[in-house]
Amino acid sequence: MDLSNDLEYMEKFLSRYKGGEITLLKDHWDDGIAMICINHQEKRNAISGKMLTDLNKCVRELESWVDGKAVLIFSKGVNFCSGGDLDFARKENNPTAGFYMSYYMHDILKRFRKLPLVSVTLVHGVTVGGGAEISVFSDFILLADDAKLGFVHGKMGIMTAWGGATRLIQIVGQRKALEILLSSKMYNPEECLELGFVYKIVKTDNRMEEALEFIKSLTTIDSSITRSYKAVANVAVEENFNTRLELERNEFYPKWGSDLNKEALRKGIKHVKK
Repeated sequence: MDLSNDLEYMEKFLSRYKGGEITLLKDHWDDGIAMICINHQEKRNAISGKMLTDLNKCVRELESWVDGKAVLIFSKGVNFCSGGDLDFARKENNPTAGFYMSYYMHDILKRFRKLPLVSVTLVHGVTVGGGAEISVFSDFILLADDAKLGFVHGKMGIMTAWGGATRLIQIVGQRKALEILLSSKMYNPEECLELGFVYKIVKTDNRMEEALEFIKSLTTIDSSITRSYKAVANVAVEENFNTRLELERNEFYPKWGSDLNKEALRKGIKHVKK
């Protein structure tokens, strides 16, 4: 099994799997606010291999943005994200591909966490699996009142691929995280708020306006101060984070393409109905 950690090779491998896009929008750039938009509506915003490489490009541009204060992640369509694209899962259902996908996304999300930008994820609709994982890598999750959020990986014969377990434990602690991960259940907004892994519930019909109002309330001071506070916050919570992510990755990738995972894919288990 080739487990090279060559990110350039992984990017070429993943980029072959097309569909959807993740783009960096600059509508509020002059206010110090960037927006990352997930758009793969025909597949309920499932993340293709090519979309992972898109996200990498977005983060790379944000790393060179010296005047930024904040970044908002959101999606178009009826939901935030239904996880990884199952077409990729069926075509590359083996541990090596699982390692590449996991390692590549870990690199992106670690760099995203290190950005000196306050980060907010706006979640709406049914959001599961990898979508739930992406959401918890922000500093704040705003959850629309129509949302349902679930770490349903266990039902697919796998575990978190993109670092969601490590980050969730960091947010809510070990026992609550285990409850969320092991139940593999869907949680409504009130339950998510009670468990402590979302920050605020917003109205579905007004979600973008409320999200922008919230993020603007965190960006009223000079960017140099905002970025310094975020840098201090990162150091305070990220100690040994890389080691914990590596352990999670090593537990994940042998399960990708396992008999249990193949059986779940064969049954066509779906958590988002068309």
